Amino acid sequence: MKKPSLKLKITLWYTLFMLVISAVLLSGAYLFGQKLVDRDITNRLVQTVNISAERMTSFDSFPADGEMPPRPPKLSASDAESTEKGSDAPQFPMEREDRQFSPGFRLYEQGIHLSIYDENGNLLEGQIPFDLEETPSFAESGARSVSQDGHRYFVYDKKIVTENAVLWVRGMAAGAEAGGTFSSMMKIAVPLVVLMILLAGIGGYILLVRAFVPVNKIRKTAEEISESGDLSQRIEIGKGQDEISSLANTFDHMLSRLEDSFEREKQFTSDASHELRTPIAVIQSECEYMEDCAETAEEYKESAASIGRQADKMAKLVSELLTISRMDQNTLKVNFEDVDISELASFVCEEQKDIHPDGADLVTDIEGGVTASADRFLLARLMVNLLSNAYQYTPKDGRITVFLKEEGENIRFSVQDTGIGISEEDLPKIWERFYQADASRHHENGSMGLGLSMVSYIADCHNGNMTAESTPGKGSTFTFTFPKTQA
Repeated sequence: MKKPSLKLKITLWYTLFMLVISAVLLSGAYLFGQKLVDRDITNRLVQTVNISAERMTSFDSFPADGEMPPRPPKLSASDAESTEKGSDAPQFPMEREDRQFSPGFRLYEQGIHLSIYDENGNLLEGQIPFDLEETPSFAESGARSVSQDGHRYFVYDKKIVTENAVLWVRGMAAGAEAGGTFSSMMKIAVPLVVLMILLAGIGGYILLVRAFVPVNKIRKTAEEISESGDLSQRIEIGKGQDEISSLANTFDHMLSRLEDSFEREKQFTSDASHELRTPIAVIQSECEYMEDCAETAEEYKESAASIGRQADKMAKLVSELLTISRMDQNTLKVNFEDVDISELASFVCEEQKDIHPDGADLVTDIEGGVTASADRFLLARLMVNLLSNAYQYTPKDGRITVFLKEEGENIRFSVQDTGIGISEEDLPKIWERFYQADASRHHENGSMGLGLSMVSYIADCHNGNMTAESTPGKGSTFTFTFPKTQA
């Protein structure tokens, strides 16, 4: 059995929710209306009985018990209903000329049936309405409701004590089921509410179908990428303000980054393989030469020295690749501590002078007493890479200048050279791995194109900014600016 779609589930859920809410509201309205109608009936009942009792007490003389008029006949429910409607059915005896009580006393008023009883419960005037099988007992406890044969009635008794007799004035009214008008309104409202809910459900489903179009496109694009492995595909639903459009655009951005990451990974693997292939080929060639052609100790030494140089190059490459791998996986630990940047920069510059005794002239402009929170090892690696890069591309008669300045809450470290420079089109690419602006000098100077990539990563680790300025044939300037304190 096919499972219902998410659109159908959402539609059914909020349709059911609207039905429940509507049922609760209609039930509440019905009960509240019933309560209002009951309150209106009881208020009229109490008011009518009290007014009638006051009229009776204002009448000076009441007949004695032995002079009470005979008990009127019992009024049937149909007669009572006809009386309420003003038809020609039998009327209450209030029109009789021989009535014994107050002329202001009416037996039917505002839907209330009134009757008078003596102390023993004998009916003196009025009728027993509604064909009640049992006459409710008398009590001065306020208006109350009684039920007989599935019908509800309201009863209110008022006791009158006079010199001649003790009388009860009773008022009775039929209970209404939330009133005729209210009941009619409910009969009309319920079907309308159900119809509105159904229309809302259908309209909501249509809106959901349209809203899920981008989702279906995302799913289809993901399936195609999964089957073909082509990360160049995009959803491209355009700009939108809703959440699903934002999701689709985010998905496209993620695909772009994934594609770029995979391309860089492929390029990185290819470049690393190429870099390792060259020293391995040299080592193999030297080993064959030693086995087949070398005859003197001097020839053996030269071959061994060549093998050693290539082995050192491979070790350096492997070390840098391991560092870059840790950077990509965010497993390279960064340990911030208070570092004397002036002392560290001076030490690195002296070390590079010793390593390149025949290289370009190195001049320093290092401000003393500059300290900051930094990773000593990584910061030293950054300085070494920048200086090594400057030495590699600056002729022997050139100059390299190192600047260190404290600027407010930041520190600026710069390496300026008078080397071959970098073209404007190559300048943005120098931070990429294995990129060489001057590929012809790649093997001549021993560079593998990883130094500036590591420099950029170390700058990011220190929440700093790495910039490069260059003019072909005149030289380049690399500037690292970072805060003195780290969050």
